[in-house]
Amino acid sequence: MYQQIAGLFGQRLYFINKTKQYSNKLHINSEKCIGCNKCVALCPMKNIELKNKVAVSGNRCTLCYRCVNHCPKQAITLLGKRVIEQSNIDKYL
Repeated sequence: MYQQIAGLFGQRLYFINKTKQYSNKLHINSEKCIGCNKCVALCPMKNIELKNKVAVSGNRCTLCYRCVNHCPKQAITLLGKRVIEQSNIDKYL
């Protein structure tokens, strides 16, 4: 339990400076995207929009990973070329 709390605070402290500014590193693979609109609905910054039934990202990403974790085709990445695992809070409850 204490290790989880320490890890959470450690991660927050590491990323706090990285999220003060917006990122443009969000990448959406247009070949994989099916235009389901989940990422558009989940993005708190309204950074993603659908154009011609394909999701397109802007430059206002806050690295919340909501879009990455809920994309049914794993078409969205922030770090790296492919998604290894998708996680959300339900997995840990």
